[in-house]
Amino acid sequence: MRQHITRAARLLGVLVAGACLAGTAGAATFYNGWYYAIDSSNDGSGGSNYEYRGLAFTTKNGRIYVGISSGMPVNGNAESGALNGRINHGDMFFNFTGNNLNSAAAFNQPGVFGVRFDPLNDSLGNIGGSNTTLGVFDQLTVVNLSTLNQGFPTLLDYNNAGFGRTVDAMADLESTLGDVAAYFGTGTMYPNIQSGRYLGGITLHNRAQLIAQGLNFGHFGIDLGTNRVFGFSFDQSLLPGGDFTMHLFQECINDGMALRGANVPEPGTYALLGAGVLTAAGVFYRRRARR
Repeated sequence: MRQHITRAARLLGVLVAGACLAGTAGAATFYNGWYYAIDSSNDGSGGSNYEYRGLAFTTKNGRIYVGISSGMPVNGNAESGALNGRINHGDMFFNFTGNNLNSAAAFNQPGVFGVRFDPLNDSLGNIGGSNTTLGVFDQLTVVNLSTLNQGFPTLLDYNNAGFGRTVDAMADLESTLGDVAAYFGTGTMYPNIQSGRYLGGITLHNRAQLIAQGLNFGHFGIDLGTNRVFGFSFDQSLLPGGDFTMHLFQECINDGMALRGANVPEPGTYALLGAGVLTAAGVFYRRRARR
C-alpha cells in the first residue's frame, strides 16, 4: 500500500469584505457570510472515502463555525490494520503566531490552538475508546501515528516516492512545494494532539445545522449525494484576534486543507469575519494511492 501528496488547489490572493469572487474548483470566495476554500473533487487517489473537497469558516453570534466537505465521514473509515481499526480525521489547528509549524515544538508556542472534533481519532491517547474528549486546547504536544494508520510519516517520504509537486503546491498560501516544506518541514508531520490544556468545548454540527447557519457547499458543487458535510462551532473568546493559519490533515496524511486569513475579530466584538479583509487564502491537499 502506497500513499502520496498532491498539489494544492489555487486560491484567491485578496478578498475584500462583502466582495464575491466566482466560485470555481480551487478558488476561495466569500459567499453568504462564509469564506470557502474549494478543491477539485477528483484530483486525488485513494478513493472517494479519502477525499477532502472544501473548508469553510465564519463567525456568528459570538461563535466560530467551521464547515468541512469530505468523502470521509466525521468518524473516519474502518480499516483493518490501522490503529484502533479506523483511519480518522486528525485535529484542526489554528496558528496565530505568524511562525511556521515545522516541528513538534512549534505547536507548543503560545498562540497555537488545536480543536479535536473526531471522538474516534487517535488523539489524547485514545486507544480503544479510552479518551473521546472533544474541545479546544492550547499548550499542545502533538504526535504522528501515520505509520500505524497506513500512511507516510514525513513530507520527504512523499517526495522521495515521486509524489510531490513543485508547482502550485499550496497556491496563494504557499506557491511551491518548497514553501509548503518551509511551513510544515520535510520531517515528521503532526496531525494529532497528544496532550494539551483544555480551554472549552465544541458543538458538532451536521449538514442541516450548518446550512441553517448559511453554509452552502452546494453553491460550489461539492455537497454531493455521497459526500459528507459536517463541522463544529465554539465560543469565539477561546481564540485571540488577528492573523491566522488553520489546517487539517487526516491521520494517515492522505489529504489535508489549509486556509490563511487576516483580521479575525478580537474576542468580544463578535463581528462577522467578513468585516475585515481576508488575504492569502490557501488550500492544499495530500493524497495517497491505496492498493
